[in-house]
Parts: sequence; C-alpha cells; structure tokens
Amino acid sequence: MALIAFFTLSFTLSAQNRDDSNRIGRRSQVEQRWTAKNRAENMAKQLELNNEQKEKVEALFEKQDAERAEQMKLQREKREQVIQDRENRREAMQKQREQAVAANDAELESIIGQEKMEQWKRYREDVRKKMQDTNRSGRRTPGRNAPRTMK
Repeated sequence: MALIAFFTLSFTLSAQNRDDSNRIGRRSQVEQRWTAKNRAENMAKQLELNNEQKEKVEALFEKQDAERAEQMKLQREKREQVIQDRENRREAMQKQREQAVAANDAELESIIGQEKMEQWKRYREDVRKKMQDTNRSGRRTPGRNAPRTMK
C-alpha cells in the first residue's frame, strides 16, 4: 500500500512540474515573436531553400507583417472612434433630455403657475435625494404611499 501511495504521489508531482514547464515555455514563445527573418530562416532550414528563395520568402513575410501592422493600427483607430462616438451620442442624448425636461416644465408651469411649479420642483428634488440615499445604502425602501406587498 505504501509503495502504491508513493508512486501515485510521485507521478502527480511530476505531472504538475511538466504542466508548469509547458506553461512557461508557451509564455516565452508568445513573448518572443518571430521576425520575418527568423521565420524565413526556419522555413529555409526545414525546406532546404536556396538563398534566392529564402530572400523572397523573407521579403514576403516582411510585406505581410507590414500589412498586418497597418490593419492593427486601423482597428485601434476604429475602436477609439467607436468609443468617441459613444461619448458623443451620450452627451447628445443628455442634452436632448435636458431640453425635453425644460420644455415639459415650461408647459407645466403655464398650466399650474410659478408658485406651484416651485413646490413641484422641490418635491422632485426631495424624491431624487431620497432615492440616492437608499441606493447608497444598498437597500430600497418603498415610499410612504407606495403599495405594500404581502409576505
């Protein structure tokens, strides 16, 4: 029994060490990207290319790398543009909402008068503050006139 436990434990430890070394190996491969020259030399070695073929392959790889770099640059610019567009849309919507509220308030004031409108604005501000306070505390409590649910 002891011998079986020993072999099982040693096998488990060696498997973990292999996994760790594989992860480290993969990480170093990713960190060390091959240049066009490195890739061409590797291909020339594997396929026994002559110097002319190797130079043409290297030139092709350099061209592909340049195109890929340009594509990545364009994608980055597009991403930044999307973020900027989102901010611009958010600001435009906020301005539109403020204008709509102002127009609604003006129309409401023409109906109920300035004094009642001031009361209404104070009431809305109080409700807004209460909601912020309850949101900060993490609890939401119903207002005084809110319908109560049965438990």
